[in-house]
Amino acid sequence: MLNVYISSCKLISIRIWSVLVLSLISSLTFGIPDELSHQLSGNVKGRIIFRQMEDNLTYLRDRGKLASYIPTLVSFEHFDPRHTLHSVTFTYTWDLGNGEVHKGPEPFVKCHYNSSGNYTFQLSIEANTPQNSRLTGLYSVDLTVLDATKTIELRGPLIYNVDQSSSLSFHVGGSPPVWLCWRVLSECYTPSPISCNLVRLYGNIFNLNYTFRSVGPHCLDLSVRNNISNLQTSYNIYVQSSPVSLIFILPCAAVIVATLIFISVSVCRPRQQSLMSKALVTHLSEKQGVLLLASYPVRYDWPNTSSV
Repeated sequence: MLNVYISSCKLISIRIWSVLVLSLISSLTFGIPDELSHQLSGNVKGRIIFRQMEDNLTYLRDRGKLASYIPTLVSFEHFDPRHTLHSVTFTYTWDLGNGEVHKGPEPFVKCHYNSSGNYTFQLSIEANTPQNSRLTGLYSVDLTVLDATKTIELRGPLIYNVDQSSSLSFHVGGSPPVWLCWRVLSECYTPSPISCNLVRLYGNIFNLNYTFRSVGPHCLDLSVRNNISNLQTSYNIYVQSSPVSLIFILPCAAVIVATLIFISVSVCRPRQQSLMSKALVTHLSEKQGVLLLASYPVRYDWPNTSSV
């Protein structure tokens, strides 16, 4: 008798553990309880699943955040571990929260949201079983629709001067908050991986002040993500030598002009003095000749008229 009692106790313990394990597996498999979809009333158990399709990829949105302008498939999965609802026909009423309402027997609906914002998604389920019992369920989901990050636009030139503080401005398309990571690679190459500089944006404008230390091509790598999307891009930037400043050019030009004037004056002045000396000597010589002529009177020999 004692052995029979011990065997029965072991069997009961095994059954209890089996039920607990099965309940745990069912909860993990079917998402019960589920933090995303809240059952407001009714006896139909299950969960709402959101999937979005883009570029042949399917994204599972299980955190209540969707991307705008992307096709969305919303489905309802019943919690029916005993498979007792196969013969039951349900009617699903899908209220998207944006004014659209869809009703039909399919446990899914295709939709999309055209604008970002907060929405309250509701699903109403009704059915009559063969035993004439009524099944109902009302679920609600708080959704946040965001714009995906699809563009990173550099607003400014692609040529900068070396050793000068440069201001670069970027416009990030997408709903904030946004995580942005940036790095600059000289010659667009690095022998070893380098980390990027991470910043968080609460708007769509990112201003970067940076000083390029070498001349030549540079690559500016950018990586952006928000709660529903991510994007990577790179800009090719050329860094040139700094042009000579006018503050340096003007004094140099003034010194050069003054030097040329001094040289011109130095060269032309002795020549002018030589010409003036020659003219003075010539003038004095001519004057001296006149004086010499005046000092020697001219003697005229008159003919003898007495013989006439």
